[in-house]
Amino acid sequence: MKARGLWGLLACVSLSRPLAAQVPRFLGLDLQVSRPRFQSTSPGGGEMLSGLVAGGRVRVVLRPVSLDLSYSQGRLTADTGSAAARDIVEGSLFLSARPVPWLALKAGPHLRAFAAPGGTERWVLWEGRAHADAPIVQGEWLAYVEGWVAVASSVNVDPGAAGARGAEAGVTIKLPHSPLWGRLAYVVDQAQLKNGARTESVQSVVLAIEFGGR
Repeated sequence: MKARGLWGLLACVSLSRPLAAQVPRFLGLDLQVSRPRFQSTSPGGGEMLSGLVAGGRVRVVLRPVSLDLSYSQGRLTADTGSAAARDIVEGSLFLSARPVPWLALKAGPHLRAFAAPGGTERWVLWEGRAHADAPIVQGEWLAYVEGWVAVASSVNVDPGAAGARGAEAGVTIKLPHSPLWGRLAYVVDQAQLKNGARTESVQSVVLAIEFGGR
């Protein structure tokens, strides 16, 4: 019910302006690498892994809404102990609207999977997000923060999902005489199982190149 409510809100914002204003303005493409650190804690102990993840994002920007499709994949290995190595795969699809120039409201599914020799753990998160940005140097440097919460969540392991939330902060810099932007960000994402059975967190440093208008 909550996820449908978010989609309804974004639909109302998008329909509140003339259809002529919704003609696609541009496409964008982001390529990024990140260094995630995955930590799992439970009453019986925990594990920590890290690795390298590569991915990309396609942005279809309209007025007043935009659509972001992202995918990333990498491999995590144990930092300490004998935790099994695993692949991490993530994908998301977000519809966003800007009620004011500096604020974007987003909603959509975020999928995450950890593939290990003993099986694959799959998360499905329906997230609501808020993204705020502010210029440091007009047209060249931009700082931003983004926060999110899963309004609905599920996972294929017992005892089930208890929710997830996260945040991101970073800066983007326009490369001189170029349509390219560089982005440096720090991301933290946390998901929990029911009854305090386990907490999983992913902390990442992200470096990206963005092409196209913003």
